[in-house]
Amino acid sequence: MRLKPIFYFFQVRDLVHIIPRLIVAIILAQTLPFKFSGAEESVWIFEQIGWEPWGRFLIASIETTATFFLLTNYYILGAIISLSIISAANFLHFTKLGFIVNDDGGALFIMSIIVIFCSLWIVVYWNMQRVENKTSNFEFDWKDEEFLEE
Repeated sequence: MRLKPIFYFFQVRDLVHIIPRLIVAIILAQTLPFKFSGAEESVWIFEQIGWEPWGRFLIASIETTATFFLLTNYYILGAIISLSIISAANFLHFTKLGFIVNDDGGALFIMSIIVIFCSLWIVVYWNMQRVENKTSNFEFDWKDEEFLEE
C-alpha cells in the first residue's frame, strides 16, 4: 500500500476525521522543538518524573512518529500512539506534575485533554467506518427475484 497525504482524496464528509487528525498533529508537532532542543520547561518536566534527558528524546521521537502517521493514510496508528502517550502524560499531571506546570495556566493539561478527545474520536470514527464497510456486504435485498423463486 502506498502512503497518501492527508488531503489526497478530499471530500467534505472527510472533515469529520481530518480536522481531529490535524488538531492532534498540530498540538504534538508544536511541542517537539521544545523537547528536542532542551527548552527549560521541557527539561524541568522530565526532571520531575526522573526521565531527563533520554526519556525526553524518546517521548519526542514517539510523538514525531505519531504526527507522521496522523498525516498519512495510517492515521489510526498515529491516533493510538498519541492516545497512549498523552494518557500517560495525563496520569503524570494527576500524580506528580499537577495541573499548572511552570505557571502556564494549565495550558499543557488542557492541550492533553484535547488530544485525548480528538484521538478517541479518530479511533471511534475509524471503527464506525470499518464496521459500516464490513456490514454493507451483508445487506440483503428482499426484492431479489432469485430468492423469491426458491
